[in-house]
Amino acid sequence: MPTKIDEEHQTKKLGEVARVGNLTRDFEERTSPSGTVYATTGLAVERPRVPGDWAGERQTTFYDLVVFRSLAENAAKCLAKGDRVVVVGDAEVETWTGDDGQEHTARKILVNGIGPDLRWAVAQVTKVRSAPKQDDTPIPGSSEPF
Repeated sequence: MPTKIDEEHQTKKLGEVARVGNLTRDFEERTSPSGTVYATTGLAVERPRVPGDWAGERQTTFYDLVVFRSLAENAAKCLAKGDRVVVVGDAEVETWTGDDGQEHTARKILVNGIGPDLRWAVAQVTKVRSAPKQDDTPIPGSSEPF
């Protein structure tokens, strides 16, 4: 069931998804008013219009990615625009009516895990000194950090 943010803005939660695609921009790191570090970027996922026909016409779906806490910091350090990545997270679709009366839709993934697609890159893993904190993943249904 969609969550009503205001009279013309709704968010529908779709559950956990996994997507493979290319980052459309570099990460933009921010800090919420409560002090939570997060980063945003975009993801383009390309698929054949006809299932299995990779030689034919393709369609691209775009997602806004939101990454939290230490995962945001680590991803921003080692991933950049154009990188092919694997993303796992909770998907949402937001719909709203703009001032011009047009209907708008945005697909968002609240990222639980992200890394390079090793079919297209080689990665050197460097472990961080401390383990992630217990609260290092977004809480489903939480509006944090927004």
